[in-house]
Amino acid sequence: MGGQRPVAKPWRVSSPSGRRPGDHVCWPFRGDADAVAVAQAYVAEGLAGQERVAYVGEGGPDELRRDLDGVPALDDELERGRLQLVPRNTLPGSDASVDPAVELPLLAAMTEDALAAGYRALRVFAYGSSRVRDPARRAQQVRYEHLIDRFCLEHPLTMLCAYDATALGNSAVAELVCVHALAHEALSPFQVRAVRSADAALAGNVDVFCTDQLEQALQRIGIGTSGGTVVVDATNLEFIDVRGLLTLDRHAAANDATMVLRDPPTVVTQLSNLVDLIALRVEGTT
Repeated sequence: MGGQRPVAKPWRVSSPSGRRPGDHVCWPFRGDADAVAVAQAYVAEGLAGQERVAYVGEGGPDELRRDLDGVPALDDELERGRLQLVPRNTLPGSDASVDPAVELPLLAAMTEDALAAGYRALRVFAYGSSRVRDPARRAQQVRYEHLIDRFCLEHPLTMLCAYDATALGNSAVAELVCVHALAHEALSPFQVRAVRSADAALAGNVDVFCTDQLEQALQRIGIGTSGGTVVVDATNLEFIDVRGLLTLDRHAAANDATMVLRDPPTVVTQLSNLVDLIALRVEGTT
């Protein structure tokens, strides 16, 4: 039927394996056994693929090592420095008064060190639950996750961010899921991710039930908040309703910006012609 197109969901992943440099994955987990199984599979794949692996977790080095018990040649990998154990509380962003984005230069340095040591990439597994229980801290972490998403576009970094959906709740984790390039489970109906060809990309479905979440994500990661013209790639947008279009329009107008929604499904372009938009322009292919 005209205006409809089959859209795969390239942002959904079902396994921690199969990851490669440039991937930035959000993995909601439920229970310690689930988290450990994901961590071990992800770490083992990185070690087998000539990546240096950093395992960032709660607790001291002994506890982190026990998490990975079962990874092939674990002690040898640790001794060689191919696998590094990083207690979360040793990172600067663990201080509640510090914006976690201050860790981005550290992540860049770790990536450069891995390449200098002869590895093809840096792979990081990071537990993040303790940082996002407080809503204000969660907002900061969302912004940091978007910065990591953009960093992964240009650097050989493979990163999996694990959040405890049982402890935090699905809605809290969804705030983080939606700003990752890849995600396990369907906690967010849409993704706002970094891309090379635009200021951001919007994928999935946006309707009346998630417009508040979308506006919140855009505000937190700074899309359109500095004015000017911002381009949002909508190639993998399945659908957005009138309320969603008005939300994008209101967000852009409130920030004295013009937002260009580029290459959405034809039905979205047609729908936009029926709405009085002030700061949102929809550009479809012809």
